[in-house]
Amino acid sequence: MGAYLAKSITKNGHFRAYVADASNVVKQMTEMHKMSPDVTVAFGRTLIATALVGSSLLKEDDQMHISINGRGPIGQIVTETNSKSELRGYVTNPKAIAKTNTNGEADISNLVGLNGTLRVTKVHPGLDPYTGEVKLVTGQIGDDFTYYLAQSEQIPSAVGVSVFVDSKSLVKSAGGFLLQTLPGANDTELDLLEQHLRKMPNISSMLAEGLSANQILAQLFANLKVDILETIPLKTADELPKKWYADAIGTLPKKEIQAMIDEDHGAEIVSRFTEKKYNFSKEELKKILALKMDKKLGEE
Repeated sequence: MGAYLAKSITKNGHFRAYVADASNVVKQMTEMHKMSPDVTVAFGRTLIATALVGSSLLKEDDQMHISINGRGPIGQIVTETNSKSELRGYVTNPKAIAKTNTNGEADISNLVGLNGTLRVTKVHPGLDPYTGEVKLVTGQIGDDFTYYLAQSEQIPSAVGVSVFVDSKSLVKSAGGFLLQTLPGANDTELDLLEQHLRKMPNISSMLAEGLSANQILAQLFANLKVDILETIPLKTADELPKKWYADAIGTLPKKEIQAMIDEDHGAEIVSRFTEKKYNFSKEELKKILALKMDKKLGEE
């Protein structure tokens, strides 16, 4: 089975849960960007959390843009998704290496940094974008998204994300869960769930063992029975068309476009999301500039 996200609800209606196996998507994207093993873990966690949170909040043609900038060695982590769980993303410094903590493990918090924020922008067609921003609390990603949901969305939640990279620096498994409390949940249920979550193995270990969404949900909720409502594929988003980049060039000042024509005799744009290169000839740039000038005259 490929990458997927399963949506579920407990039979008593007290909790909603999302479980994601994003192994294939994380592997594909991190290899494409030639990320170090440490960056693979941090970026993969962010991509999984983006899929989970996006699936819980987005509808129809909505989009979500995530930016994490903790001012650590990794630089900025950027991810995007839509209501169809189509994902893309990149990091500023894909080759960064994490320091080792006292347990001899990669210190992901230090790699991400804590002197910064997690910013979530939701784009609804026809409406102004909504941006929520919170300070990073641990730099472990899951905790930071949990904090965001509580502070900016007022949704009591728990986000767990993990990526397992093997001895050959390849992604073996990557996944996560998002639990949300619904009206009716009592304190006893919440306490038992919190205790159980603290004892659980991380989800990438369960995926590496071959556990299905049903089996993972059974472990998440212990004694509560769960109904899976829907299972949807997770996939990488399609590459943006060349016209998108042409429109982006058209937003530049006239003198900058003219300099590309006169001095560079063309332009090359490299997609931050896919590393694909787009070349614009002098003639194409002249057309973009002419269109920009015609639009400006039309506005006057």
